[in-house]
Amino acid sequence: MSPRTIVVTGGASGIGLAIAQRAAAEGWNTVVVDRQEPLSEIDARVVRCDLKDADATHEALERIVREEGTVDALVTSAGGMLGGPFDSREAEEWVEGMTTDIATVLRAARLLLPALRRAAEARGVADIIVIGSIASDVAFEHAAVYGATAAARNALGEQLRVELRADRVRSRTIAIGYVETAATKGRDIPAVTEQIASAPLHPQDIATIVHHQLNLPQDVVVRDIEVVPTAQGWA
Repeated sequence: MSPRTIVVTGGASGIGLAIAQRAAAEGWNTVVVDRQEPLSEIDARVVRCDLKDADATHEALERIVREEGTVDALVTSAGGMLGGPFDSREAEEWVEGMTTDIATVLRAARLLLPALRRAAEARGVADIIVIGSIASDVAFEHAAVYGATAAARNALGEQLRVELRADRVRSRTIAIGYVETAATKGRDIPAVTEQIASAPLHPQDIATIVHHQLNLPQDVVVRDIEVVPTAQGWA
C-alpha cells in the first residue's frame, strides 16, 4: 500500500516543522505548506504559499488535492500569536489578525476535505488536527484577542469532529500551553517567564502527541486534549 499523505500548514518552522519532520521520518508522504522554505532539512514536498492570501491559498491547496488525490492527515499549525495590551493596537488591526488566524485553519480544512474524505474511504480513516491553545479557556495578561482567536480555532476542531465523524474523518484540537520556539523565545509573557521559563514545552513534544493521535486505532478519537509543561501550574 502507498504511504499515507500528510499536509502540515505552517510546517516550515517551529511546531509545524517538528510535526512534518516526524512524519517524514515515519515514512509519510509529507507536504509542507508555508510562505517560507523549511528552516532545517526535511524530506518533504514544499508548497510555498502565504496562507493570509485567500487566492493563493485556494490555488495551492486545490493543486494539492488534484495532484495528491488523497490526504490522510491535515495538521493546521499555521497561525500568529497576536498579543499585547488591548489598547496597544487599533480595533481593525485586531480584527484583521483574528480573522486571519481562524481563516488559515478554516480554508485548509475546507479545501482539503475532498481529499480527506477519499483517504477515509480508501483506508478507513483520515485525520484533522488543529493546533490550538489553552488561552481559549485560561485568561492571562495581554491575551484578550489571542485567547478569543484560540477559542475559535479550538471550537472549529471540535465541531468538525461531530460533523465529519460519519465520513470517518477524525477531527480534534490539541490545545497547547507555552512552547518555546524561535517565535516565542524571549517574548515578555509574565505567566511564562515567572513560572516555566526553565522547563517549557518544545516543538518535538507536540510532534510526539500529534503522531500518537494519528496512530490511534481507527475507531478511536481522543478529544479535549490540553498539553502544558509540568511546571505550568496556572493552567
